[in-house]
Amino acid sequence: MSQSNKLTPSHPSLERYRLDGMILDGFTFGIYTILTIYAVIAIMGGRSTHSKQWKVKTQCYILLFYVVVTFLLGAVGFAANARYTEDIWINFRGQPGWSPEELITDEFYFWYSRLAVDSQAIMVWIMNALLLYRCVVTWNYARWVIILMSTVYLAIVGLSTSVMVFAQKQAIFTNLNLQLSFLTLSCTYNILYTALVAAKILSVQQRIKHTLSAEYAQIYTSVVTLIVESAFLYFIFDLLFLISFAIHSDTEYLILLENCLIQGIAQLLIIIRVAQGREHAQHATVSSDSNVAVKDSTLASTTTVDEGSSISMKSRIC
Repeated sequence: MSQSNKLTPSHPSLERYRLDGMILDGFTFGIYTILTIYAVIAIMGGRSTHSKQWKVKTQCYILLFYVVVTFLLGAVGFAANARYTEDIWINFRGQPGWSPEELITDEFYFWYSRLAVDSQAIMVWIMNALLLYRCVVTWNYARWVIILMSTVYLAIVGLSTSVMVFAQKQAIFTNLNLQLSFLTLSCTYNILYTALVAAKILSVQQRIKHTLSAEYAQIYTSVVTLIVESAFLYFIFDLLFLISFAIHSDTEYLILLENCLIQGIAQLLIIIRVAQGREHAQHATVSSDSNVAVKDSTLASTTTVDEGSSISMKSRIC
């Protein structure tokens, strides 16, 4: 009976959610790996299609570098988390002073566990930087957009760095108001990006409707839908993690490990669908008597309407 009592978890919900979170992390990483392969294939296909356009080729190489680097950071984080999960329930089993609960709460005792958190934090910085670039270019480098989004982005980087410093040994940040501020700001950043980009594209859509017809404006509806769908995927998980953290619930461990991979999946969906041309045509031509210039920088496409000539939409992935 005494041996049975020793094996009974003192905090079963914490251990259960941490283990289930690692299982979900493995499932999510599998999806992320498959989408990364598809993204690389799609980008290389776009590079060969525009082989004579050096600007497009350069953008493809930059985007390819982004996809590979973020994948490597995600892979390092996943591998380190998997290794530490072994420590929690297998490698340190039976050793005095090393219960699963203590190993979960004192996660930063081990360098590879801190490596997992640090690599995922850097991965989020890079992905948010891509969102910043998209938003700024979409608004044609409007000063107020640059100031607003850059300020929020730098605040996120600063808060996440501060959290890592002040957390010291423990990976449970419930006593750190900085972590709550960081999560809130991350949700705000995602909402700002989606709202600004969608608003700009919809305004372009209205101009196209008035200039040409509703038929040629349908592409912008598809683009907005794509952006909102992808952003909504990450926003839901981010919001759930924020709520669970704010109420000090153990369910935060169900989302913590795979949260950054969800954001990576959302961005890869945009890259793949744009690269494969599912959301817009590579080239569209139609006669017109108008003279309009529109730059859609969310998907980095440029549309020009010349009098008596045609509309040329050449997609560039950003």
